[in-house]
Amino acid sequence: MTRDEDALRMLAEVDAANADLAQRAKAPVWYHPALGLLMGGLCAVQAAPVPYMLVYYGVFIAGLVLLVRAYIKRTGLWVSGYRAGRTRWISVGLATISTGLMLLSAWLFHMRKEALAPFVFAGLIAVIVTIGGFVWEAAFRADLRDGRPL
Repeated sequence: MTRDEDALRMLAEVDAANADLAQRAKAPVWYHPALGLLMGGLCAVQAAPVPYMLVYYGVFIAGLVLLVRAYIKRTGLWVSGYRAGRTRWISVGLATISTGLMLLSAWLFHMRKEALAPFVFAGLIAVIVTIGGFVWEAAFRADLRDGRPL
């Protein structure tokens, strides 16, 4: 084998490893909807009395822990959503949109007495986070296929 052939073979092996990692990084189909429901719940619980809010915060944290464990068990890895690459902008966008919608919902509920605002915005947040999760995953897997670092 020549040096060029060796180099090409090694590059093909790297590409195959990247493709394998990208395939492995696929979350269970229920993962993103579950995260969307948890995030939507953070908004909906604004309409509840404080003791119920505190209980939900515990449910939310437990839900996040279970999601992380399920992802690690399924894929064998965990990566920050704010890692460098295509995913950072998706994560920042989702966090900004979700926070803005939650704040708007709280303002409408507490200042304008719009009783349904937390529930309407909760549904909107759940859908946005679910779709955003699938978009984030596609961007992450594309980064892996392209050989970008974790």
